Amino acid sequence: MNKITLDTFIQKYNLGGNVNSVKWISDGTTLSTRFISGDKSMLGHVELNKQTLPVFEVGVYDTAQLAKMLGTLSDSIDFEVNEVNGTPTNFHLSDKVLSVDYVLAALGVIPDVPEMKSLPEFDTLVSLDSQFINSFIKSKSALSDVEHFTVQPSDGGVEFTIGYSDANSNRISLKAQSGAVALTEPVTFNANLFKEVLSANKECSKAELQISTNGLAHVEFKVDDFVAKYWLVAQQGK
Repeated sequence: MNKITLDTFIQKYNLGGNVNSVKWISDGTTLSTRFISGDKSMLGHVELNKQTLPVFEVGVYDTAQLAKMLGTLSDSIDFEVNEVNGTPTNFHLSDKVLSVDYVLAALGVIPDVPEMKSLPEFDTLVSLDSQFINSFIKSKSALSDVEHFTVQPSDGGVEFTIGYSDANSNRISLKAQSGAVALTEPVTFNANLFKEVLSANKECSKAELQISTNGLAHVEFKVDDFVAKYWLVAQQGK
């Protein structure tokens, strides 16, 4: 297996350290995980297709530790899952020189991820191209202490504002192309998480952010063998 591919899978859910404990599921050809952020404001699902892997369902408690251990290996690695009495105990990852063993966690210690059973209508559609993705990442980095961004209608389209406030504030606003706009009031989301989502998927040149007036946003990225889906819950306005 290619180490970079596995590391990319990790980055797409770890999101800069915001998601650490998850369940990995493999059916032999597809590796997937569902996850929720610590503040419960984002859910996600990432899958990696067209692989040759063992079949397993395991708990990865400390993703940051696994990523560091993975980083010691060369690009081409062997991926094995060791078991004791039918229970997975550790990942055994190796190249021609090094091998690492990462201890797996009991599934019961991994946070439960609720099912997205009833989704609202997404009535505002925003195009996310490479220029917007790069601009948002740079803008959020410039306002590193700002925790939220706000989407609001503007001149028939939508505008994203990092640092939005009714009072005078440092802020950066980005115009975005939109296919449909039903928003009539500003809606606010976690800027740190959204920046990490864009950073983990910036190789995707085109995606669509769907926003509901009920306070939920959804975006899906498809690149090569990866499919990454994220749902963001609106925050109280700042």
